[in-house]
Amino acid sequence: MALQDYWPFRRRSFATVGSNPSYSKDEPRSYGEGVIRRIRLQQKYGIAMNFEKHIGDSKTYMDVYLSDPLVRTLIDLPCLYASKDGWDIVTDDEALQESVTQMFSDINIDQLIYGWLRNGRIFGTGYLEWTGDNLVLRSSQNMYIQRDENGQIMHYYQRVGDPKEDIRFEEEEIIHLLNNTFDDYAYGLSDIHPILYLVDLKDYAERDVGAALNKYAVSRFDISCGLPDMPYGPDKINEIVDTFNSLEPGEDIIHGNDIEVKEMQGTQRAFEYGKYMDDITKKIHMALKVPITMWEKPEQARPIFEPYVRYLQASVEAALNSQLLPQLGDAKFKFRQINVSDSFIKAKTDMVYLAEGVLSPEEVRLERGMNPGGVSELQDTAKNANVSGGKDEDKKEESKRTENRGNAPAANATGDRK
Repeated sequence: MALQDYWPFRRRSFATVGSNPSYSKDEPRSYGEGVIRRIRLQQKYGIAMNFEKHIGDSKTYMDVYLSDPLVRTLIDLPCLYASKDGWDIVTDDEALQESVTQMFSDINIDQLIYGWLRNGRIFGTGYLEWTGDNLVLRSSQNMYIQRDENGQIMHYYQRVGDPKEDIRFEEEEIIHLLNNTFDDYAYGLSDIHPILYLVDLKDYAERDVGAALNKYAVSRFDISCGLPDMPYGPDKINEIVDTFNSLEPGEDIIHGNDIEVKEMQGTQRAFEYGKYMDDITKKIHMALKVPITMWEKPEQARPIFEPYVRYLQASVEAALNSQLLPQLGDAKFKFRQINVSDSFIKAKTDMVYLAEGVLSPEEVRLERGMNPGGVSELQDTAKNANVSGGKDEDKKEESKRTENRGNAPAANATGDRK
């Protein structure tokens, strides 16, 4: 179906409330001869099933994401990197490219992709509703999928309460993104699920062990009991231990000369607690594909972080190009190169884009922050600027030249280039 069938205001009306939309089974060849056994068994024994159950507990994943700042940051960061550097619509049809590009820009596709990816990482699957002229982010917590026994998607369900109030979508209306496919399940896997035990350990250490160490780390004691000629017995030693354990932080200690108390700071136990927390934190970083070196030594994190960001981008491209773009026309969605900081590499990238017709010269200039239509006014070169790179040479006659670059002159104004 071409874009003009939707654009600008021809909206679809597929979604229904309380009843299933139309469904037609594809030829067996389309989905192979394989059978999803658990679906067939449910059908065989008459088990009512309007949708497949989610993998894991979405409420638990949401609670962890909202309450743990470390997990939230590590979930968000790759999604931000995946969507920050722009995208292109690749097609030979210039009118189609202009229409789709304009529509995606109008609906803020960058922010939608960020939220779509984030939902996928948190819950395992992200959903966008295609309305015919807009994409709308839908909740992953109450969206379900119904498939036939071969795996063809029949309907999407959004549970809102009573079955009569549930929203049913046709396959073409929902663009779903699987974060991490698992076996032949309809849903992806949450990135939070594998770290739940680590989050529990971290919470325990911060809350219980940390509180205990906070109580005693300031006032931990090395206690010697008794005198050489009058040693204490086990009962007396236990009594003293109980007494010291019951002390509040800062409480005065009164004892006789047969008890020696040495206050200790920064005990070995506190040091081991720090190592324990560091180990948990590193494991959480690695499980979420953001090495802990990302903050201080990003070059060490790139071999893991950047391939993962590219994997996320490839997942987005595959979902859009297989589910949405065929409804708009013969076009493909393509992310631009990420993390290109070297100007030479960026220049070569622009040359490829220009040669392939992906970007126009005006678009390249606009991306550089330059006037897309060319220079609006000439700028004078700084007086006595050394524009040729020579040293100790008279450049007065060259200072009369003007630089037609559309931005600040890149000349060496001091003449002392080394």
